[in-house]
Amino acid sequence: MKRSPVSLAMKIILLIFVISPCIYAQETASQRLLKREINHMISQSKSPGTQKAVDVYSLRERRTIFSTNAGLLLLPASNLKIVTTSFALNSLGKGYLFATPFDFAGVQREDSLVGDLVVVGMGDPIIRMNDLDSAAKAIEATGITTVTGNLVLDISKFDSLQWGAGWMWDDEPEPYAMFIAPAELQHDVVNVFVSLDPSGSGLVVTTYPETSFIKIDNLAQPGDIDTINVTREMINGVNTIVVTGTYTDDFTPTTYQFSVRHPAHYFGTVLRELLEKHGVKILGHLDVTRTYTDHTSRVQVFSLIHGIDTVVTYINHVSDNLGAECMLRTVPMATADEVGSAKNGITLEKTFLEQCGVDTTQYFIVDGSGVSHYDLITPNAIVHVLRYDLNQPYKHIFVNSLPVAGEAGTLQDRMTQSFVKGLVHAKTGSLLGVRTLSGYIFIPHDTLVFSMMMENIAWNADSMRSLQDSICTLLTQYSPNLRVFVRNLRVHRIGTFGIREYSRRAPMRREPLKEVGRFRKTTHRPHEISGQGLKRE
Repeated sequence: MKRSPVSLAMKIILLIFVISPCIYAQETASQRLLKREINHMISQSKSPGTQKAVDVYSLRERRTIFSTNAGLLLLPASNLKIVTTSFALNSLGKGYLFATPFDFAGVQREDSLVGDLVVVGMGDPIIRMNDLDSAAKAIEATGITTVTGNLVLDISKFDSLQWGAGWMWDDEPEPYAMFIAPAELQHDVVNVFVSLDPSGSGLVVTTYPETSFIKIDNLAQPGDIDTINVTREMINGVNTIVVTGTYTDDFTPTTYQFSVRHPAHYFGTVLRELLEKHGVKILGHLDVTRTYTDHTSRVQVFSLIHGIDTVVTYINHVSDNLGAECMLRTVPMATADEVGSAKNGITLEKTFLEQCGVDTTQYFIVDGSGVSHYDLITPNAIVHVLRYDLNQPYKHIFVNSLPVAGEAGTLQDRMTQSFVKGLVHAKTGSLLGVRTLSGYIFIPHDTLVFSMMMENIAWNADSMRSLQDSICTLLTQYSPNLRVFVRNLRVHRIGTFGIREYSRRAPMRREPLKEVGRFRKTTHRPHEISGQGLKRE
């Protein structure tokens, strides 16, 4: 029976369709070399009892090019901020504004407001002293010099839980263990400066902001050695800076930072003091409440505004825990008209993770910052989120919010070699016994998406950080072209095990070593970052 050309062609196409995934899934020589190099690095790293999980995905090759323990549930530490900020950008949109309104609730009669001055906390985590001072100036500009009622701080937008589940009690009063409220000032942290009085009268202790909300108990005494200890305690319900020990004439000025309890009262107290500084007197009291009821119409006189791009960049660049927690709570508040709580935020976040292709049984999340020791997620899940972000309208905001190797954020002092600097955009993470790093590596014609989690580090945590940096450095030289990959490793003297192994199996011609397939480093502007890596100049 004679077969028609059309029938034969269809069978050939079907055969190609069937066998092509098998061909595509085969491990390439470059991937084998990459595996040898990374496995050798891991085997040579210190702390052998540490769990080390790595997952690397190539957008160009559309597959995982290296993976070890990528399905393990591990503590993400601040790598959870990748999930939180991605979720917030996806839910709120790249144009969302954190707007904190300042309202007159009453009637203005000449230079008096007969009524209350009301501020509604909306979860903006980056309000600073200059922002609050601008608000005070705007109120002064209305001509009001007296408010007959109260300064009301409405905190009903968030729930009443000021700490996250699974947070460590003994982290307090460290600045990263801040207290959460919808009205934040200076990241709910106070700066304490300790120095010698130039007049020789003793040790001087000052704070920024300088406010009556913070008390100072200076018990330090002159002595033969410097043994000064500074902490923040709660004494009779008041945030008190306690200074003890001895000091000498050679004492070095020192700065400390501490979290502040009752952050909404902190915000309100400082605002009231700034208003008085600008000639606006509150006759009533500071009323921090969740149940404020209007007795008259409101008129907005000022609004503090920060764009979500600014907030996300701050969170990821400096790894701000407070900002991540506010983000998690803002989503249900702004999109579902629910109370801003971690529980409500995580319920909505589950849907987002499903959109990213994350198995809903493969994580356990209780907060937004990764401070909790209850959080569990896999490196593979983080990679799924990072891949999803590159196809979203907010991708440039998210990518540019990440620290950059050798240039910005928490990676500024890491991977500073000229051939690595600027190529790794990634979020760091650190808890006691945990080091994580996840993000992107932009190489010619490709973007590598990766996640590394190291847990149960009993000692020498810096060795795990060095391991992460070494793996990232190796990945910046990766190429699907084996000859180019090997040449790049030789030029920059990266690794030895894989090159020796390769040389024994397939020796190359002896040629002068020169860099192949590299490119002149470009400035990473948002329009230059795409799913296919950085544009070649």
